Amino acid sequence: MTASTGMAAIMTALASPGSGGLEAVAPRSCAEVLGMTGVAVTALIAGGGQELLWRTDGVSARLDDLQFTLGQGPTFDVAASGELVLESDLADVPWQRWPVFTPAAQELGVQAVFAVPLQIGAIRLGVLLAHRDVPGPLRAGVLADMTIFADAAMDALMGHDAGSPTPWLSRPPSGYRAEIHQATGIISVQLSVTQADALIRMRAFAFSERRPLAEVAADIVARTLRFELDP
Repeated sequence: MTASTGMAAIMTALASPGSGGLEAVAPRSCAEVLGMTGVAVTALIAGGGQELLWRTDGVSARLDDLQFTLGQGPTFDVAASGELVLESDLADVPWQRWPVFTPAAQELGVQAVFAVPLQIGAIRLGVLLAHRDVPGPLRAGVLADMTIFADAAMDALMGHDAGSPTPWLSRPPSGYRAEIHQATGIISVQLSVTQADALIRMRAFAFSERRPLAEVAADIVARTLRFELDP
């Protein structure tokens, strides 16, 4: 595969000594090269977790929170199967695929999503997600650029230039994801249910209240929100 001129410049920045990995590239620059509204890279953490590592501002963060709240969407599909997701028009996606995610993403203004895995052989380490606010197929060369960037991003995250493994391969989720895990444990105790069921309850509450999952988790950890057993 041959990179476009714009993607070749991004590859040069990623490969430069001491570049600092993905931090060497502005997400907005990558989105512009790909002709996208936004992009994001999510790492797949040992134990089945996910952590958003790099993204454009605005809708990308809300789209990630939406997927994590619902447990469905292109990032989850790629993480599970390793197959490409190329949905050029969310209006044409069968409702059974993402019954809640699709209309919620459209409410955010997202009309197309494209995702590729960061993987070595059958081992998936992350997902590159790109989204656009207008429907339509990928223009020539964009899929090649996405694949090339995904490979380079994986190398950068693994610290190949430093010859050492990157901590995120084995660490637990950090930041707001850590708070979500803490809140899940609290709900599990409050309701005497498994952590899996507790997360489902918290996700359902966040979606029904139209609130970010991280915000709900923060309230639970701060003890300003408590889940009660159903009568």
